Amino acid sequence: MPVTTAELARLVGAVRNVRGLLEQRVNESPDRPYVRFEGRDISYLEFDKLCNAVANSLLARGLGPGSRIALMMTNSPSMLAFWLGAAKVGVVTVMVNPASKGDGLAYLLNDSRPALLVADAEFVPQLDALRADEYAAAVPRTVLVGGNNELFAGSAARPPLVDVGPESPCTILYTSGTTGPPKGCLLPHGQYLCSAFLLSSNCRFDRDTVMYCCMPLFHIAAQNYSALTMLAAGGTWAVDARFSASRFWQRIVETGATAFNFVGAMAMLLWKQPPSELDRGHGATVGFGAPLSAEIWAQWEARFGVRILQAFGMTENALPTLIAYDDAPVPEGRRGSAGRRTASSEIRIVDDAGVPVEPGVVGELETRQLIPWTMMSEYVGRPDAMREAFHDTWFRTGDLGYLSADGDLFWVDRKKDALRRRGEMVSSWELETLIGRYPGVLECAIVGVPSDITEDEILAVVVCDERGIDPAALIAYCAERTARFQVPRYVRIVDELPRTPTQRIEKYRLRAEGVTPGTWDALTSEKS
Repeated sequence: MPVTTAELARLVGAVRNVRGLLEQRVNESPDRPYVRFEGRDISYLEFDKLCNAVANSLLARGLGPGSRIALMMTNSPSMLAFWLGAAKVGVVTVMVNPASKGDGLAYLLNDSRPALLVADAEFVPQLDALRADEYAAAVPRTVLVGGNNELFAGSAARPPLVDVGPESPCTILYTSGTTGPPKGCLLPHGQYLCSAFLLSSNCRFDRDTVMYCCMPLFHIAAQNYSALTMLAAGGTWAVDARFSASRFWQRIVETGATAFNFVGAMAMLLWKQPPSELDRGHGATVGFGAPLSAEIWAQWEARFGVRILQAFGMTENALPTLIAYDDAPVPEGRRGSAGRRTASSEIRIVDDAGVPVEPGVVGELETRQLIPWTMMSEYVGRPDAMREAFHDTWFRTGDLGYLSADGDLFWVDRKKDALRRRGEMVSSWELETLIGRYPGVLECAIVGVPSDITEDEILAVVVCDERGIDPAALIAYCAERTARFQVPRYVRIVDELPRTPTQRIEKYRLRAEGVTPGTWDALTSEKS
C-alpha cells in the first residue's frame, strides 16, 4: 500500500535530515554496497567516512550551517560525498551545471555567492576564463579540484552534531531559465527525505534494489529519485557519468541493476536503437520517470520487459503524484498518466482565473503541501518570483494537464509552450512524441508562429539522422495519426536544437526565429 501522510511525516521526523538517514543506514547495514561506480562498490560505512572527512574539513575552514559551497562536477562517488558531507554539517551546496560558461556561469556564481567551489579539473579552464575578464569577482577565492583533494583529508570520525532539521536548507538548484534568468531553488532537507521515502515505499524499492542512474547529479532527478531513494531503501546506487543509448542495456547488465530512472527523451532514444538480444536480457524490472504517452508506454513494456512507473515531479516540490507499484500491471486507462496524488501534497486543476475545473478539463496544475517541508523554501533573492509562484496557498506549477474521474493526472504541456490553432489547444509534447517516432527523426520541437488569419500556425523543428526526411511525407504521416488542427503547417530541418545548460530545449529562440528561409510550407508545398 502507498505510504500515508502520517507515515511519511513519521519517517521524516525519525531521521530529521539527510545525515540522519545516511547514518541510520550505516548503523543497520555498514557493509552493504551503497555506491557502484566504474566496477567498484563502496559500502555504506566507507561512503559515510568519506562524507565525514568532507564535513570535518568544512568545519575546519569555518563553514557551517547556512554557509555555501558550489560543485561543478560530473557524476562520481566524490561528487555525492561532497554534497552529502556538506549536508551533514548544515552547509548548503550550490549545484553548477559543468556545461555552464561565460555569462551563464558568472550569473550562477554571483547569484549564489559560494564560499568555495569544487570543480573537476576539466572545468577549471571555464573558471579561469571568467577570471581573465570582467567576471573575476564571480569566482570564489577558493577553488578546489575534485577527486582526492584536500577536503577528503579531514577526520573520518562523525562530525559534531549541528542543529539541522527538515526545514533547514540543503541545496540550491537552478531552474532552466527558458523565460528569464535562472532562479535558484533553495531546497530543505525535508523535501529530499519526503521524495526519497515516497518513491522507495510506493515503488517497493528495498535493500536488494540496484538503481542505475546516468542522469547528472546536479539535477533533481538524479538526486531525489535515484541517489537518495536508494539511501531510503537501503539499496545500491549504480552511477555512470553520462547516458549512452547504444550502451544503456549493456550497462544495466554490467552493474546488476534491477531498476533505473529516465526522462522521456532517453526513453525515445532507447526505443530508436536497433533490436538487440539485450532488449529483454538485461535483468531490470522497473523503469521510473516521465513523460511517456500511453502508446509508447505499452510498446516500451512489451519490447523491453520493464514495468513503467511515472510521476509528476519538479525541482520546486516533492513528488505530488506517482503511480505506485502494484502486483497487477498498470491498466490501459492509466497508462500515460503521472499517477494519483501522493501523501506529500494536494493537487487540483484550475482555469486561467484560478477556479478549479471538472475532471477531464485541461487547466494548470496547482499543488499544496500536506507536510511543511515538501516544497522549496524560496527562490534565492527573488521574493517577487515567490509571490508570482503562489495562488493563495497553492503553488502554480506552470504545467497544463487534466484529472481523470479516478484522480489520475494526465500531463499535457508546459503552459508557456502550449499553442492554439482553430480554437483548439495543441499539446506540443503530444505532437513531438508523434513526430519523434517517424523514421529518420532524431528530435523534434513544436512551437507556434504567427498566423495570417488568427491564433497560431504550427512549426515543427526537426533534427534528422543520416537518412533525412521528406517534409511532405512527414506531414502526411501526422495527418493520418492526429486531428487536423494538430497537423503542422511548417517543417524546418536543423542540425541541432538550442538548449539550456540543463538540456531543456530553448523554444523561445525557435519562436523568435520563426519561419526562416528554407522552411517547408504545407500550403505552398515549397520552401518559404
